[in-house]
Amino acid sequence: MKILVTGHKGYLGARFVAKHGKDFEVVGYDLADGDDILDKNNLENKMAGCEMVVHLAAIPKPVPGKTFDDYFKINVEGTKNIAQIAEKLQVRRIIYGSSTTIYGIEVGIPFSVPITESQPFVSQYIDASQLSSRDVDLSYHVSKVMAEQIMAWYGLNKKIQIICLRFGPIGKVFLGTSVSDSNAVQAVNISLNSKKEFWYQPFSIVDRLKHIDISKAEQVLGYSPEDYNYPPERIRSTLEDKATL
Repeated sequence: MKILVTGHKGYLGARFVAKHGKDFEVVGYDLADGDDILDKNNLENKMAGCEMVVHLAAIPKPVPGKTFDDYFKINVEGTKNIAQIAEKLQVRRIIYGSSTTIYGIEVGIPFSVPITESQPFVSQYIDASQLSSRDVDLSYHVSKVMAEQIMAWYGLNKKIQIICLRFGPIGKVFLGTSVSDSNAVQAVNISLNSKKEFWYQPFSIVDRLKHIDISKAEQVLGYSPEDYNYPPERIRSTLEDKATL
């Protein structure tokens, strides 16, 4: 199967290609190679002939100094470019790298547990007085919500199959939430290989955690996370810390 992997030199993309690249004909697309997600002509040329797209290219977290415009251009407009060109080229499926920031798991944004894929987005229930986040924290969160809603439009209208993988912090524990490198890679691989149809299906992709339900990913995708013990330097904050950060 010929696939396009955006962000193939990033943290998750590089690990996926290292483990499963030999199983696919991989076309890489990364800013490190001069491939801009906003360059629609280049994107179309690279995507031509691909059966599926794994879209991981993004500003992947709150980065001090980044503006809301930065997040909008890369995470939102870039994602729209992917979906628009994929539909044009009749790509069968997009696997989109979403995030548990969708649920509000971010500094200064209150969130409630237990978490399931069907709960409202933060903007649907939060009051501004409850926020203590920086602009960059909310910018990242909102950009991932907006990007996933673009994917939802294409999937729910049956323009193209869409799987949204809502990854926890990869390779570390942040606010008690995590997904190991191997579990994240597994989720991408099984999403590519599933024979089912997915007209926009979001899945929480985390380790086995008490506060996030992964039963949908287990039952529908066949996700089976391995246990992983994080070294102390990889544990940034606990779930209990969310009241103080």
